[in-house]
Amino acid sequence: MFGNGPRFPVIESKCGWSAAPVVSDDLILLAGGASGQAIGEAPILQAIDEDGERFRLSRKASGRDIEPGEISTTPSGDIILPVYEHDTSLKILRVGRDGVVRMADELPDDDPYDVVAYDTSSKLRVAVRAVDDDGYLCSWLYRQGRRQGITYRRWGEPLYLWTSEEWLLHASGGTVVGATSPDYARPGPAQSWVGRDVATGAALWLRDTGGYVLAGTAGDALIAVDLAAFDRTDRTDRADRTERDEHDHSKAARDTGVHAIDLTTGEPTWSSLVPGRAHSAAVGPDGVSVCAESTEDGTWRVHHLGLDGAYEGVTPLGGHACVVARTPEFTLALVEGQWLMALDNPGGGRRPGPAEPWTIPIPLGGLAPSYAARVADMRLDTVPITLAGSRCHLRGTESLQIIEV
Repeated sequence: MFGNGPRFPVIESKCGWSAAPVVSDDLILLAGGASGQAIGEAPILQAIDEDGERFRLSRKASGRDIEPGEISTTPSGDIILPVYEHDTSLKILRVGRDGVVRMADELPDDDPYDVVAYDTSSKLRVAVRAVDDDGYLCSWLYRQGRRQGITYRRWGEPLYLWTSEEWLLHASGGTVVGATSPDYARPGPAQSWVGRDVATGAALWLRDTGGYVLAGTAGDALIAVDLAAFDRTDRTDRADRTERDEHDHSKAARDTGVHAIDLTTGEPTWSSLVPGRAHSAAVGPDGVSVCAESTEDGTWRVHHLGLDGAYEGVTPLGGHACVVARTPEFTLALVEGQWLMALDNPGGGRRPGPAEPWTIPIPLGGLAPSYAARVADMRLDTVPITLAGSRCHLRGTESLQIIEV
């Protein structure tokens, strides 16, 4: 079922929330960065093809953190990379597939990104999505959701066309979806998703989503996992909780909601409940796999849902696990950070269960650290593993391992 593919040396990931490999046609793209102590040349972007490294893009380090954002591409195939240097600058680079920087937009401070401001740790996270070959959406998240927004810009132009106050979740088909800042006065915390017209920024729909975290897309639907019920007590100092508080929580928070939200209208097309607290999820062409920790015995299980929200079965795993990807045949789960297991998806009368455990050929030093941008202080677990077609790409601290699935 599995076979070892090639392994390539890679640049070090200094910014864990953009560590996952991005596969774009014949290129595997990796973001790097620099720590606050680094000097000299800091690699910020690496492109690998079947023959090895095609190019590497570097930037001079001067003792400040350099954090590349998530890599994306334009319709014509150019590579977009936001690069934030702490308290210094925010640049949006447009790079050709030959490694040549075609354009570099230097975004102004506090208009409205607040680039230059004293902070002892990372304060700004940036996501960029191309609208077309002429324009792009730039979204920033300041201090884990306390301030955020989206701007629509044209390459090389100093002003933005419109701005909003959400963190960018998804953009396709002329619709932009963003999450509002949380309302910490309400449990959850409370937030909303807003759908906007990409050309004008006009609001098309607004939905109160509580603690929704985007897990992926299925056609014209956004698949969301609602962490609000469990987040209600996680935000409280444990020392201040009474025995009654703990008892009430254990009775109330037993299931995690999974919802499909129509991209055009913002209305739910289906909703389903998964037993336990969800920690990761993967959306595939035939359904959704959700890994949750049981509130009954603390064991970890993968629950399978169809694309209509119907509950299809469960695979018990026991130890800590993270769902990585889902194909039409099986779900890949990383168990205890060491084992990649193929879990048969329900269907054909078969009972879902783990295939023979297979050890991931983890590169020396283990997998690179990976984090998700913290929208409303809630997130799902992530790992630097990307499934593209029949190839699974695992990013380690020093090398990239490709596995044929």
